[in-house]
Amino acid sequence: MSSPNELPSKRTVMICEDEEDILDLYSSFIRGKFNVITALSGEACLSLYREERDTGRKVDILLLDHRLGDMLGDQVECKIKEMDDTKTILITAYEIDDIVLVDLRERECIIAEMEKPVSLPDLEKKIQQLLI
Repeated sequence: MSSPNELPSKRTVMICEDEEDILDLYSSFIRGKFNVITALSGEACLSLYREERDTGRKVDILLLDHRLGDMLGDQVECKIKEMDDTKTILITAYEIDDIVLVDLRERECIIAEMEKPVSLPDLEKKIQQLLI
């Protein structure tokens, strides 16, 4: 238990992106403001997420690329939704059918989506908004 004089710990953002340069860009931009966990694939994301959950640590926001090398982001986000209530921002360079987006929102698999190229200040602003 923390004392009233302690500063609250940083919130945790997990980033799942299969392009390492984009993953590094997002990560380095938000690292000073948040704890950051990174994954280069959907399977790695699910594994790391389970590990965090099983050790009692909370992932507050998941930034998730839609087209990963090993699976689609919507598969990952819905599996994570089954485990916990982490807010997911789906990031994509491709157009996603509106019906799919509505379904993902209605099932609460995603809370927001952003199109690439993502403005880093807009990304940080979206994260901050969702943490309120």
